Amino acid sequence: SSSSYSLVVVVVMKFPSSAFGWNAPLRFNGQHPKPRGAHTRTRAYGAQGALEALNSKPLLKSAVVCAALGCVGDSVAQRREAGTRRAAAAVEAAGSKKKPTAAAPNVAHDFTRTFKQAMYNFFFYGPVQHYWYIELAKRWPARAFALTAESLAPFATKVFLNQALLGPVVVSTFFLWGAVWSNDVKAYPGKLKRDMLPTLRAGWSFWVPASSVNFMCVPTKHQVLYMSACSIVWNVILSLNMNKPAPVVAVAGNKKK
Repeated sequence: SSSSYSLVVVVVMKFPSSAFGWNAPLRFNGQHPKPRGAHTRTRAYGAQGALEALNSKPLLKSAVVCAALGCVGDSVAQRREAGTRRAAAAVEAAGSKKKPTAAAPNVAHDFTRTFKQAMYNFFFYGPVQHYWYIELAKRWPARAFALTAESLAPFATKVFLNQALLGPVVVSTFFLWGAVWSNDVKAYPGKLKRDMLPTLRAGWSFWVPASSVNFMCVPTKHQVLYMSACSIVWNVILSLNMNKPAPVVAVAGNKKK
């Protein structure tokens, strides 16, 4: 496609030809026709160069990976919610004989919501995780699969700090991000008071074993990737609590007798 070809041209112009394994300069004057399969090789070289450039910038890589997996996590969350709505609508339709043709629930994918999650992960969650795990590894170093008594203390410390510090920071900033995005900052304190602790409890039930595997078995250079993959489940938890409706406040004096 034209967009894919434009992307390849941009990557080729940015990186030197030696980065892609080409020793001869590129010619676009039509004097040297490309052999069969040249376009495929060009795309492959361009993708390889882009990956090499991404690997040379660990912070950017962490942000991009976290944003991409955030999109996956939010999509899974939306599919789960859509299934719940369909099941509720089916139960309601089965119990209501007067309205057999009730409108189907809205199960369309909310791309704005996915984009919101991706931007949060790219600008905040991914970079914070990047520096967080580097700092933990520096202060409490431990080798992967080193299941000894000496490694127990740093392992337990990192798991505790991951849940006692990083968890509340992520939940509070995620709720704030949603409040700012929806232009409803006034509701943020109530949302935080009402839903932060239940969200953290749900997160602890998942993150404690996930973090244990992370710090015990995963090398430091792969910890952000591992935890980002685990965040697919975490995004489901965050999405469910972010979209939880506020309780209806009863009007004073309107009581049943």
